[in-house]
Amino acid sequence: MNFLFDLYGTLADIHTDEKKKELWDGCASLLGESDGESIREEYHSLCKGAEDAKEHRFVEFDLLSVFEKMLEARGLPIEKAPELARSFRILSREKLKLFPCVPDMLTELKKRGAGVYLVSNAQACFTEDELYELGIAVCFDGILISSDAGVKKPHREIFDIAAQRFGIELKDCIYVGNDLHDDILGASGAGLETVYIETEQSGKYPGLDVIPTYAVKDHEEMKHLLLSLAEE
Repeated sequence: MNFLFDLYGTLADIHTDEKKKELWDGCASLLGESDGESIREEYHSLCKGAEDAKEHRFVEFDLLSVFEKMLEARGLPIEKAPELARSFRILSREKLKLFPCVPDMLTELKKRGAGVYLVSNAQACFTEDELYELGIAVCFDGILISSDAGVKKPHREIFDIAAQRFGIELKDCIYVGNDLHDDILGASGAGLETVYIETEQSGKYPGLDVIPTYAVKDHEEMKHLLLSLAEE
């Protein structure tokens, strides 16, 4: 049995605030400037341009390219883009921690011979560092971030890319997530069984007609369910 997990809101509790003045003043300083508001406007303009250039709404652009353009416009080396992205994320982040039971759950699943994978809508320039910060990067047999895949959930293609990259069959997989639209609707449409947990980060979708295979009330119940499924 293979378990594919969402990250933010499912395994990790996170909150960011990209409106605070300290973020944009800090980015301005890193770029050798003083006007944080103009940096904010430039960033959002570049992000909008990247969004507008997408072929369809489930295409995922790589945010690292935005930071590269901001550096390039100032004659700064684009090789510093990952560093700028990390600083941006740290300045915007207000909370990042694992939900209870997560490390033990992932470790126990692997001990039972289950495949443990991450398939998440996220930006690799943020997420790769945060997986190590959370201490769970080594828990996964494979990791697929939507910015690397070029497509995001709920589009079926990201699940097909994951199956091909990881060498697994989707019919042998269960997807675990906290979003009824992106996670449960997307994975169900790709032929996976699903496990849903509602958290503070879960989206609200009135009228959405999707029912997960399993629903759990907390991470302790999730752990027991997944370990029992791994034994089957």
